[in-house]
Amino acid sequence: MSSLFTTAFAQNKAKLDSLIKICNDYPKKDSLKMRMLIRVYGELVYNNQPVSELKKYADSAKAIAIQLPNRDNIRKFYFRLGVIHHGKGEFEEALEIYKEGVELVSKEGDKNLQAGFYMSMSDIYNKITDYASAIDVCERAIRLFGELNDQSGQASIYNNLSGTYIQLKDYTTAYKYATKALPMFEADGLQSRGVGSIKLVIANILLNADEASLSKIGAAGKTKYKRVIQLMKEAIPIAELDKDLGLKAEMLIAMGVSFEKLNQLSDAQRAYELALAVAIEGPDLNILAATYGTVGKFFHRLQSNQKGVNYLHRALAMSTQSGLLEVEKEAAESLSNYYERQKQMDSAFYYYKRFSDVENQIFNKEKENEFTRKKLKLDFSIKEKEYAVEQEKINQQLAEKKLEIGFKNKLAWLMGILTMVVITAAWFFYKSKKKTQELNATIEAQRQSLSELVQVKDKIFSILTHDMRSPVNSLISFVYLLENDEINKDQLAQYAKELGNTLRATSALMENLLNWAGTQLQGFDTNIEKINLNAIVVEVLNSFSATLKQKNIQIENSINENDLVLADKNLLALVIRNLISNALKFSYVGKAISLSMQQNENELTICIADEGVGMSDEAMEQINQNSTNSMTSTYGTNKEKGTGLGLMLCKNFLSMMSGKLSAKNNQPQGSILMIHLPKPLIN
Repeated sequence: MSSLFTTAFAQNKAKLDSLIKICNDYPKKDSLKMRMLIRVYGELVYNNQPVSELKKYADSAKAIAIQLPNRDNIRKFYFRLGVIHHGKGEFEEALEIYKEGVELVSKEGDKNLQAGFYMSMSDIYNKITDYASAIDVCERAIRLFGELNDQSGQASIYNNLSGTYIQLKDYTTAYKYATKALPMFEADGLQSRGVGSIKLVIANILLNADEASLSKIGAAGKTKYKRVIQLMKEAIPIAELDKDLGLKAEMLIAMGVSFEKLNQLSDAQRAYELALAVAIEGPDLNILAATYGTVGKFFHRLQSNQKGVNYLHRALAMSTQSGLLEVEKEAAESLSNYYERQKQMDSAFYYYKRFSDVENQIFNKEKENEFTRKKLKLDFSIKEKEYAVEQEKINQQLAEKKLEIGFKNKLAWLMGILTMVVITAAWFFYKSKKKTQELNATIEAQRQSLSELVQVKDKIFSILTHDMRSPVNSLISFVYLLENDEINKDQLAQYAKELGNTLRATSALMENLLNWAGTQLQGFDTNIEKINLNAIVVEVLNSFSATLKQKNIQIENSINENDLVLADKNLLALVIRNLISNALKFSYVGKAISLSMQQNENELTICIADEGVGMSDEAMEQINQNSTNSMTSTYGTNKEKGTGLGLMLCKNFLSMMSGKLSAKNNQPQGSILMIHLPKPLIN
């Protein structure tokens, strides 16, 4: 045993020396250095090192924490140091550190950590039986957690208050606070550690409460044992999930006691043996000692003497070392009874003497605390009233805040609706205005179109009254000369040629007028389709073969046989015929006319280029305008007469096919007229 102790001591010292070396070798004075110093401080505390050594590392860590810009470090410094002494059971040292921490964080307004300090202090006050101080810090923590709206923190404080009242054996009040904490813990999750812990507290209250308290609670008789078993079945999986062996062992003991009281001894034995196995694996020696005592008494009652005696001896030895008087008393009493039955009177007397001495210690301690307990009960009664008043104020403030939040939410909701109404109204106004603008634009376009049609109509009537009358009058005069034989052969040939030119122009004019009139009839609709452009061009050129031969004009047609356009076949043929007729009219003898097609992503362009007289800037501007107004007419190279109606109708026909007409000069002479049409989609 001495060898094992020496080995363990050597290993701990080596670990401590290693930590100190790492800490000393780290050069920076930052938050990591502070945590290292606190870690070394903790190891020194658990290895019972001198106070001077402890102070050196604590002061170094504090100095770094104060210098760091993040004030959270100095707050955590006090909390971690307090936890080290708290865990070691050095309650006075822990309280001093916690008090310093409270003073610091209260000045800096960190309510959450301040409440955390108070919660840890309440646990210490309960353990040193200073219940007045325990309830005082609990009240302060509840107030702070209430201001933070932290239900989890409030639940932890209610758990501590429940423990305080258990110490005072006021089980009714203890049960009230425990059941108040349970739904708050459940709000954090049904499998949270807080839920498991508070269910164990409730189970212990039910197992230890007197009948009067149980009647108030509503768990008199065997009902309490069934409730304990159900609570532990729900709580044990939580302890397993949290890997808390000590908590699980205590839950199994509570379940075993309940099974035993219900005379379900096989279930009780299974629970006790599992509790012992879990406690042996766990780190808490106090829980292990209590478990040995409880399980040992059970086997002693079952007359399993050897197993029971072994467990009781272990419980007695461990409780004596740890100062667990209740466990020591019960183990000594059970061993005394066992040895008395075995007729081993010396051993029976020895353990009875141990039992009597421990009982006297408990009695004396209880007697010393009785006056304090009564006084505390009175203090608690006063403090409870004060707390109730304070809690009422807090609840009223919370209710007012809820009303304020509710009002703000309603106001926000109403503002949201109002905003939506305004947006909707603005949207409808915008749509209405946009629709009005669109209608106005449509009306304006129709007005413009109507105006242009009126101009076309006027132009046509002008042509009809002048250009149609002249050829007829010429024809009548020519017939008169023939009838009266007043013309010789040479004059006849000259007049016949001029009359032929006039009649051919009139024929072309009539064809254009008839085609235009057809498009203006009600019910007329264009038939837009994919058509072969080259086929239309060839057909139109064939109709001009005589004129081409007469003026010795060469045609250069570079349009591919498979080129397609999206148009009305008849209207496009009329447009091309008019444009080729114009090109022939203004071309000199022996020149050429070229036809080609270009295309881009969205549009096809059919180009008809001649090498004739060209056109004036005024004529080109008239063609390139979007308007379809009348155009100026000029004579051709052979004095061919025109009306200007052809190009005007071409523009009109192309607009009906979503196209347009444009013109530009040809180099070195002549002009180029271009038909622009939408590009057909290729399957």
